[in-house]
Amino acid sequence: MSKQDALDKAIEMAIEKLSAIDLNHRLKTVNLPPKADNTVAIRMFGGDMLLNITDFSLTNLDGKAAKPADRLLLLHYLGCEFHIKKTGELMPFREFTGGQFYLEPFLSRSVQPLAKRFGNDLDSLKKNLNRFDWVQTDIGDFAAVIKTIGEVDVTLVYRLGNDEFAPEAELFFDSCTKKIFNAEDAAVLAGRICFGLF
Repeated sequence: MSKQDALDKAIEMAIEKLSAIDLNHRLKTVNLPPKADNTVAIRMFGGDMLLNITDFSLTNLDGKAAKPADRLLLLHYLGCEFHIKKTGELMPFREFTGGQFYLEPFLSRSVQPLAKRFGNDLDSLKKNLNRFDWVQTDIGDFAAVIKTIGEVDVTLVYRLGNDEFAPEAELFFDSCTKKIFNAEDAAVLAGRICFGLF
């Protein structure tokens, strides 16, 4: 099965699961706005999106379809049966179920290319962060809390390089994210942020 076929199948399965629930109740549970007519306005990855609740299509305000991976992440977010509330506790990727197994691919598809791309150029990194909704926080040489979907924030921690060590980036998730996403989803989310900064 190709990557695209697997993505299409995952979207189909997520829609099937959501079709059997009370969506109004679920939107409250996951802290998303209520529906208006047949759509839900959602802010995600720094952009305003519209979810059509009849077919679960996701578009931007101009009607352009969202990236399939973004759509799947939102559908999985909506699939969470628990009330979502941020804990303020930061969790590394390896603490997701299966995260230790996926750690090397996670690093090679997210923070390692990011650190290589920006090096010690924090000005360019900060400029590109403006593609997202974010606030600065005091960890490392620089850190940003980036809003992704609903209650899911990701904290990017950046450490500058020197003569001995190369620049280094890390991503941390609020611990509530473990209730929402599995390791594969978290890896997709991380890649979406890191490559969105290129």
